[in-house]
Amino acid sequence: MTNKVAIVTGANKGLGLAIVKGLCEKYDGTVYLTSRDTKRGRDACEELKKIGLHPKYYQLDVTDNDSVRKFCTFIKEEHKQIDIVINNAAILFLKDAEEPRLYQAEQTILVNFTALVNFCEAILPMIKVGGKIVNISSSSAHLSRIPSEKLRNIISSPDLTLEALKELISGYVEAVRENKDIEEGWGDSPYVVSKVGVNAYTFHLHRRLANRGIVVNCVHPGYVMSDMTRGGGNVSPEQGAMQPLLLALESQTGGRYVWHDGTEVPWDGPDPRGYIDGRQ
Repeated sequence: MTNKVAIVTGANKGLGLAIVKGLCEKYDGTVYLTSRDTKRGRDACEELKKIGLHPKYYQLDVTDNDSVRKFCTFIKEEHKQIDIVINNAAILFLKDAEEPRLYQAEQTILVNFTALVNFCEAILPMIKVGGKIVNISSSSAHLSRIPSEKLRNIISSPDLTLEALKELISGYVEAVRENKDIEEGWGDSPYVVSKVGVNAYTFHLHRRLANRGIVVNCVHPGYVMSDMTRGGGNVSPEQGAMQPLLLALESQTGGRYVWHDGTEVPWDGPDPRGYIDGRQ
């Protein structure tokens, strides 16, 4: 019996569920479907079992430190090591969201960046040599989406430490609190800042873990039709899962930002929405 383990966060629906389904079909190991909502997570597992797939379920709220500690303890005792981690949990406030700007910024950074980093750091000691980490990113994560050249240079510096990155992203929330986010060159989208932070963390991890042979990549899965986008989008969750699955199962090279069509794009180059997606 194999002791290989894959973990997907935020996986009870949409892209995360499609990734779990693909892993169950293609991966010779135990696949953990995790979610904040226990009922929805268990229901999702039951639906997959109806088609002959057998993920395991574990309740995990990546924004809750106690939940993360409990999960890490369970994995350490049950399996000792992990082969694959796919960080998918995320939120998005659409343009017509009625919540105050500061609340949107705080929650978006908390879930999409801070919780991802905290969970990944907690689980890192258990990721085996040669393991894979895939961070679900976005077209919004391209560095060109940050208006300030000064900020772009700081964020993309290979010398940027994790603590400095965390302080920088926290500084964005403070800028929103003081109504200075536009003035300071962050732009008007908390989602952009959160996902740019995810990419920066991905490249930091790649540099930091290279000597352990751990492969770390980030991927824009496409504009996936989901509850998060209220059904908007142009690719199905199954289509969106294709590149994350390839990175988790086959990639031997880390430090890459991969577009939904499989193209490796330069993070600090021209906006790929123009030359790949044909958008103006």
